[in-house]
Amino acid sequence: MNTLTLFIIYITSAVVLAFWNRKKGHGFWLGFWYSVVLTPAIGFLTIAIAQQVVVVDSGNVRRRSCPHCYNLTAANVTFCEVCGKHVAHQTAKQYLQMAELFVGLAVTVLLVSSVI
Repeated sequence: MNTLTLFIIYITSAVVLAFWNRKKGHGFWLGFWYSVVLTPAIGFLTIAIAQQVVVVDSGNVRRRSCPHCYNLTAANVTFCEVCGKHVAHQTAKQYLQMAELFVGLAVTVLLVSSVI
């Protein structure tokens, strides 16, 4: 495969992961740039473990689900009104923290496999 084909596969997989990230309620562009910068493989793993946010529009009130207790809370709150846990959208910082875990795991696996 030539370089152009690999580039097209790379960008296409980042776009697919970005749509998946948007479907989970965290935004298209965060998922896209995260997958482009940190490779689609790490993007896939991080988006897969990210918690889904369900948004419900009922008239004038917009509510979303708490990823911990699944009760509906106001869309603009940071903490759940029922269980008190953090419910804000995941930020780029939280995605980078998850990426650090995956990179650390990969480095550990490589080190152990090179020793054995």
